[in-house]
Amino acid sequence: MVAPRALFWVTGILVVPAAVLVALLYRGSSHPPEDAPPSREVSRPTAASPRERAAVPPPALPPPAPASAALAERPSTRAETKLVLTQIKLQKYVEEAYPAWLRAHPGQDCPRQLSELTEYMEDKDSHDAWGRPLRMRCSASWPGKRLKVISYGRDGERSEDDVRFESQP
Repeated sequence: MVAPRALFWVTGILVVPAAVLVALLYRGSSHPPEDAPPSREVSRPTAASPRERAAVPPPALPPPAPASAALAERPSTRAETKLVLTQIKLQKYVEEAYPAWLRAHPGQDCPRQLSELTEYMEDKDSHDAWGRPLRMRCSASWPGKRLKVISYGRDGERSEDDVRFESQP
């Protein structure tokens, strides 16, 4: 027969580790037992382990556009700026300088040169934004007095990129 004291020690040796094991399992469990009171703790997501991070592929980047297509679709900002500056200058020649010249020269229909109009402009340079001289066409034989000021554009030759502005009769 086993002494009660020895039975206590044998039972204690088996029961204590079992209780510790149950406590650890309960603590690591994500679901509390059904009879447990509701908890006020906020669960925080755990960071992914390096192995889990390696299993997730990085987000895909969009494929780059071909360089030639991107250049063909959108002209450079510098070229656009030069075009706009030239358009503004032509408009000022036609809508501001030419009427001022007509008031200053009664009885005359057209200036002989574009340089005659520059004295009525803030900008005394009669070149486009590309540094090329502007052209002028003026005629009283057209319906009404008309003035056309032309820039041959970026390429400097007569083509579809020419910038033109003309007065209304």
